[in-house]
Amino acid sequence: MSDVKIDRSTTLAHRVEEQLRRQIVRGEYVAGSRLNEVEIAAAFDVSRGPVREALQRLSRDGLVVIEVHRGAFVKILDREELIELFTVRIALEVEAAGLVARSATKPQIAEILDMQKETISAVANADDHAFPEIIDMHGLIVKASGNQRLITMLGQVNLELRLVRSRSGAASDRARQAIDEHDELIRCLSERDIRGARIAMRSHLEASLSNTLSLMFP
Repeated sequence: MSDVKIDRSTTLAHRVEEQLRRQIVRGEYVAGSRLNEVEIAAAFDVSRGPVREALQRLSRDGLVVIEVHRGAFVKILDREELIELFTVRIALEVEAAGLVARSATKPQIAEILDMQKETISAVANADDHAFPEIIDMHGLIVKASGNQRLITMLGQVNLELRLVRSRSGAASDRARQAIDEHDELIRCLSERDIRGARIAMRSHLEASLSNTLSLMFP
């Protein structure tokens, strides 16, 4: 059996890609900021080749825009793109809510409820009243739907929406409102109210879209 050869440049590119992805979605690189190949290569102690490959991959994922003769920049979502992404997200998550209300197990529902309790606690204790990025009740709901294609499609949509997510919960009033909306959604899921769960999810996400639009495009 022959030895498996590892392409070191590919491995380095993956490492750079994952770290840059984390930094972008956390807001460490703000929308529109330039991603300088030389500076990034120096920071990672790699050549520019893996950095260039990493930026190409992030461009394919919709997080980075590469402009000829100018370089790479963190993507800025315009109003129309944001609405398009939310439209797809709403369609998919409404369907996920209906699937969960219909067929999720009791442990899955309990896990979603536990996440809501963590969210309430985190919002109460956070200095900026924003949802910590580690808390994602929506992710649990989508996972509990059991539909792998839906999960994959939403994963891509939400990856791009992470470019604006850090700003969408900035107002304390919106955070409290979102918690109330989650409570109603969880009630419908627990009662196996398929129609109610779909309505609650749609209402919640439409409110989230409205809030995000008002923050980004006042």
